[in-house]
Amino acid sequence: MRWCKRIWACKVLTTVTLCISSTTVQGQETHPMYAPPSSAYTSAADLNSVLTGLPPVSVSDRIVSAVSFNANQPPTNWESWKAEVDAKLKKSADKEAAAKKKAAGKPSVKVGGRIMMDWAAFDQNEASRNQAGDMKNGTEFRRARLFLSGGAFDVVDYKIQFDFAEKENVRNSGGTGTTRLEQIDFKDVYITVNELPLLGHVRVGHFKMPLGLEQLTSSKYITFMERSLPVDQGFEGRRTGLMAFDHNDAESSTWAIGAFVTQIPENPPIFQNDGGGVSLSMRYTYLPWYDEGSGGRGLLHTGIAYNYGDVANGRSVRVRQRPESHLALRVVDTGNLDVPDFQYLGLETAFVYGPFSAQAEYNNFWLDRTGDPSAHFQGAYGYVSYFLTGENRVYKRTSGTFDRVKPHENFFRVRDADGDVQMGKGAWEVAYRYSFLDLNDDVIIGGYVRDHTVGLNWYLNPYTRLMFNYVNSQTTDYPGVAGIGRVNIFETRVQIDF
Repeated sequence: MRWCKRIWACKVLTTVTLCISSTTVQGQETHPMYAPPSSAYTSAADLNSVLTGLPPVSVSDRIVSAVSFNANQPPTNWESWKAEVDAKLKKSADKEAAAKKKAAGKPSVKVGGRIMMDWAAFDQNEASRNQAGDMKNGTEFRRARLFLSGGAFDVVDYKIQFDFAEKENVRNSGGTGTTRLEQIDFKDVYITVNELPLLGHVRVGHFKMPLGLEQLTSSKYITFMERSLPVDQGFEGRRTGLMAFDHNDAESSTWAIGAFVTQIPENPPIFQNDGGGVSLSMRYTYLPWYDEGSGGRGLLHTGIAYNYGDVANGRSVRVRQRPESHLALRVVDTGNLDVPDFQYLGLETAFVYGPFSAQAEYNNFWLDRTGDPSAHFQGAYGYVSYFLTGENRVYKRTSGTFDRVKPHENFFRVRDADGDVQMGKGAWEVAYRYSFLDLNDDVIIGGYVRDHTVGLNWYLNPYTRLMFNYVNSQTTDYPGVAGIGRVNIFETRVQIDF
């Protein structure tokens, strides 16, 4: 008996409670021993509190929480105690299984969003003011989005997303200033049916047309604060329609093709017209090289995208762009053009080799004009980036786009037990981009703009980033304005997504 009390004093209660069957010592039947606390325990948490210095209790050990007992008075009937534990455990397992079955019987729901807050300062010359107006220093919530997404029965998924920070700079008549228009915008609002034969996936709703690498890469993951000059000129972006898309088994190529309503951009969509207004869009990407061993730290991406748009009766097309800052005013503009249809062709490529990456696109726009020759506009960009801390841009093979960067070490700053400061660096990336957009062709003089952008990104963790951009923008051939319009832009962004 003294031997048993010593065992109790060593606090090895739970290490032997799993031994349900009794043991025999010197011809006498003994039972698992308990540490002799002064009060009864009714849960595994209570028991764990007395196991100082012992390894963590496994899940199976926690069956003792299913019944209550007094540690000073072990059960007298071990078979009955074991049966009670088994019954409690089965009831818990059945309850968990029922909850999972109930959850699987209805669509799942996930809540998320993003916050991006920008600051910008502008330095313009006189020609730039004459071209675009006076660009005011300022701050804005570039994006403030909320979304719900989920799936149902493994073959259907959905998303509904709104942006509460969408704004538009509009120049007042006579060049007397600008007005900021605010609106709540539709972003991704769609339903997708998956696992379809031949087609793979079919999506219906309001979402991005399959055009361009930088356009399809989420704003959460693009390298610079704004997409480049030739991207999203009214020929890209989100529209209402349907699209089929898939990738091959080796995940080396992707394809997408869809039909969209041409005249529904990113405001709450409604459109009625008997005279056309449909776009056909398609994209194909291929990976000639992907380093499997390193998980994609080395790759070469190529792609091509095409869009044909039929413009509805009574509608016009307008191509315009601002420098690579959303707080800036537009510096090139064709005005409204009577165009029955248009075409877009884009070529894209990207290269990743460890912390170094390069990316480029060349976009062409052809506009058929009523009673006039067709017009051709073009634009391109190219950029390089390098992670000073050794990370790499992450490529998503199933969509042919880039994804979330994960720092090797998140940013933190704490003091250790000795009072010394310990710090994590996060990830640091430097980048340079050159881009241009030419909206001049024959009698159409919309202007020519080129930007040099230098960027510095600090990834505090995979979901939080600070961005610093310097943009030098130059505009020429602007209608009615001589000389080169120059703008120097200093801008920064704080962003988080969840």
